[in-house]
Amino acid sequence: MPRAPKRAGSHRAAAPRPDMPNRFVFNPLRDQAVIDIGSNSVRLVIYRVEGRANAPILNEKVLAGLGRGVPETGKLNPIGVRRALEALRRFRLLVDAIGVQTIHAVATAAVRDASDGPEFVDQIRAETGFDVKIISGPEEGRLSALGVLAGAPGAGGIAGDLGGSSLELVSLSPDGPGKAESWPLGPLAMGVTDGFDVADMRQRIDTVLAKSDVLPLGRGTELHAVGGAWRAIAKIDMITRNYPLQVLHNYAMTRAEAITICDFVSGQSKRSLERIDGSTGKRAETLPYAATLLRALLDHGAFDSVIISSHGLREGILLEELSPEERAQDPLVAGAIAMIGSDPRMREFGEALFWWVMPVFEDLPRLFPDRRGEILRAAACMLADVGATLHPDDRARIAFEIVLRAPYPAASHIERVFLARVSARRYGAKLDEIEPNLVKRLLDEERLVRADALGAAIRLGAELSGRSAHLLTQTKLSHRDGKLTLSTSPEYKGLFAEQALKRLDQLGQTLKTPVATLVE
Repeated sequence: MPRAPKRAGSHRAAAPRPDMPNRFVFNPLRDQAVIDIGSNSVRLVIYRVEGRANAPILNEKVLAGLGRGVPETGKLNPIGVRRALEALRRFRLLVDAIGVQTIHAVATAAVRDASDGPEFVDQIRAETGFDVKIISGPEEGRLSALGVLAGAPGAGGIAGDLGGSSLELVSLSPDGPGKAESWPLGPLAMGVTDGFDVADMRQRIDTVLAKSDVLPLGRGTELHAVGGAWRAIAKIDMITRNYPLQVLHNYAMTRAEAITICDFVSGQSKRSLERIDGSTGKRAETLPYAATLLRALLDHGAFDSVIISSHGLREGILLEELSPEERAQDPLVAGAIAMIGSDPRMREFGEALFWWVMPVFEDLPRLFPDRRGEILRAAACMLADVGATLHPDDRARIAFEIVLRAPYPAASHIERVFLARVSARRYGAKLDEIEPNLVKRLLDEERLVRADALGAAIRLGAELSGRSAHLLTQTKLSHRDGKLTLSTSPEYKGLFAEQALKRLDQLGQTLKTPVATLVE
């Protein structure tokens, strides 16, 4: 049950209810590193972990190409081995300098398939001290699926993780990852070259996917696509559709949209793709293959949509390391708490604010499924002070951008825009002042008005109390006799200054409800 702020009388803010889970858990900070030795790249990511929230503070990769030639020779690419060891020696220096105590090092398809993979792992241990675990294909898929669930709790359908040598397919359910498969369908394993024959490649892919027991489980659901090649295809889709929010995580395409972009990309040359999106770089030559494979998955799995996940194996490893209590936390609220830092005053005010606005919003029609509206209110209240140190002239605009693009995982694009709109309105942005095209494209009218109302309520609470949790809890905002009523005791009636009452009027106008004040 959530912790409630102290209250002194019957007019104080609503108390927590037994049916409400704990939204506000404050976790210790710790740094963890994940080293991912893949078929194409060797990557180090150092995360700042705070319960269910994690954010990369260092992210480096080297395109070593360990898996190049493995299908033909059975051994790791010698140049790739040299490049990988050079990268790993640097990674050792970095984690030691930063002081990371917890290091997870894993090797995937190329190392597990090569006859000299164990020898390479021994060499890594001797030269760097990293204890690398070679994980199986199904285990790689399971961890990747855990990462998908870390970034999209409650996700269903199938997770598909495309690496340099393999494709992992895993069924998803609210209980976690289910059946997992690994297929040698990465571009290195398939011998992809620039200008490959698409029809011939599609036939080879179909022969493999026809054996899948996982794909039939995805019919009519979502494919959660993991991997840099599929993220690059999604970015091209954003560009060609003039999509207004350039955030890849949880970017969703309908089946028709996904088929259209796959057919387009699979017919392009490397040079053409680089002209569309110069950031594709070395990945451009494998994008037509990745698009051909994704198109085949859409056909074999009969998915209704494709959702891009920026979370995968590495985030799955982190999630598995959490305690049961930490895993039970909501990742969006945890991410919002992590964003505001360790200042206890900001955290206490955000929590108090959540309880304070609850009577205004809890009985309104639900605009988000399940309890997402409650979770979004909790996150918005925690972010109430995100612009506190910014210049007043810039607060609304910068707070909008910070909240819109923040590294919290578990938010759809609609939810990101909703929270950003709340933050902008909390700082007094006018209706169409900030990114009106983005806001109106992703938010329908009801959600737009609800975001404005929540922003106005947070602004009222902040100005009424001076962002003091103690003072806020000496007042109550509630519906009484058909009016939105702000009440307090005689001891605290001095809080009802002209500016605060102006904010109360603005909230009432947004909700189309008359307002009143009461001292009792």
